[in-house]
Amino acid sequence: MIREIILLAKDRLGLVADISYVLAKEKINIEQISANVVDGKTIIMLGVLSAKHEKAKSALERNGFEILPSKSLGVKLEDRPGALADVSRSLAEAKVNVLNIHILGKCEGNVYDSIVVDRPKEARKVLGSAIVENE
Repeated sequence: MIREIILLAKDRLGLVADISYVLAKEKINIEQISANVVDGKTIIMLGVLSAKHEKAKSALERNGFEILPSKSLGVKLEDRPGALADVSRSLAEAKVNVLNIHILGKCEGNVYDSIVVDRPKEARKVLGSAIVENE
């Protein structure tokens, strides 16, 4: 399973190179990455294997990177049209707002998503057995 790390940094040339270097020194592979620049700040979402998650966070913090607390939930859904619609409708009906969602990967007929919500406790109730911790 891939787990997410969210970093906040001042936007600058070479930022991704520096982050990649820190993780490479620790022999941690980046499984997925996305970055968005907003008002001079870069929000980077990294995906690393669950077994390397704490080591990656620690290495990045030691090197001065700000790690944001993540309210993301790892969710395993059947890889079929409408699966995401079903989940997002259930969350909406429970008054849980989805703030961010992206696909972490697909495997054996399933899709793994990271969903960031405003009310994680309620979302856990709604999502139930679809939530994966360290699969």
